[in-house]
Amino acid sequence: MQHHSRYVPQNVRWFGRLIRSTYGLWLRLFFRAEEKDAQVAKALKPPFVLVANHVTIIDPFLLGTLVREPVYWITSDGNMRTRLMRALLRLVGSIPKSKAIPDLETVGWTVDVIRKRRGIVGIFPEGQQTWDGTTLPLVPSTAKLLKLLKVPVLAAVIKGGYSSLPRWTGARRRGRVEIEWKLAFTAEELRSLGVDEIRARLEAVLAHDESAWQEEARVPFEALRRAEHLELALFMCPRCEAVGQLRSARTRLNCLSCGMALKLDGFGRFRARRGDPPPFSGIRDWDRWQGIAFEAKVRADAAARPDRPLFSDAGALLLHGRKMNPLRRLRSGTLILYPDRIELATFSGERLRFPVSSIEGISVLKKSTLEFYVGKDLYQARFAHLSASARKWQNAVVALGGRG
Repeated sequence: MQHHSRYVPQNVRWFGRLIRSTYGLWLRLFFRAEEKDAQVAKALKPPFVLVANHVTIIDPFLLGTLVREPVYWITSDGNMRTRLMRALLRLVGSIPKSKAIPDLETVGWTVDVIRKRRGIVGIFPEGQQTWDGTTLPLVPSTAKLLKLLKVPVLAAVIKGGYSSLPRWTGARRRGRVEIEWKLAFTAEELRSLGVDEIRARLEAVLAHDESAWQEEARVPFEALRRAEHLELALFMCPRCEAVGQLRSARTRLNCLSCGMALKLDGFGRFRARRGDPPPFSGIRDWDRWQGIAFEAKVRADAAARPDRPLFSDAGALLLHGRKMNPLRRLRSGTLILYPDRIELATFSGERLRFPVSSIEGISVLKKSTLEFYVGKDLYQARFAHLSASARKWQNAVVALGGRG
């Protein structure tokens, strides 16, 4: 078994060229990628840092085809826990990072790429993909890293990427993707600016609102299954406030509890299929309401019934491991959230308990896999039901005091 400490990013040039000329070319053509201010990117020579808003799983591959030199992307170590993926991601120079957990080894590899190899490091400062098309708050340590590296920072703002392939689905839509290039910082500016000033400017440079962009661009993104698995992102009904009762199929989204029936059109807008008009016009506004309403509901329910479950999902497979090492199966059963703990009620009658106060780094890997740390131990929950939202678990645990 290859241990985490022995991993060294390589970025093999011939393999990178092969990816760019095959998969990368297909991405540019299929998603109709267009560049704005491309001369900004072409004029910059390594070493430098490339930052971008994170809207879809294909972001590093798409951006990698538009930059002449190889990019060493900082990526979640959750993508590197099988030997095949670890080998492939090493070939393209991926630098592993444990989500939401400080990792000095990641910083060491990053410094090595910039100062010794005179290369390009790619960073998504949000730390995860957006769920609603709006740029997320940036990871605070990014500004400190840029200040440490003191090399130019090239920014790519991706517009239309979320509409092409949202985080919550695998159904691609064909419309148009725009990549706007900006020189975020010169090396001299990073030497003179404070960390807070760097963070504020970076937030302004990467700010993007897909709903606002779509209102102006009016680009249709067509797909037969464009609402499929939307309940992974939007898990709380705005009509009856039921949690986990939304179901999607093709272009439709229904609530099993109150009967609300909606349709998602090619512009990302909700249309009523019957009855009253949609509670929200689009995903962004629904998601903003959900963030506030769900947190309030979780805390109120926890206070009202401290000894009773808040919700549960049957058919959960729990795995255990550390960092990039392959995970091993632990138990299967029903995952249950109590106000003070997560429990796995196994099929054999056991109860595995994880106090909320001990949980940190809780996150969602890809669309629907829940991950969290207890000390240095990583636990991963995979749900059998496609409608089970891992995001619901993440938000609830954070609301109860767990650390994201």
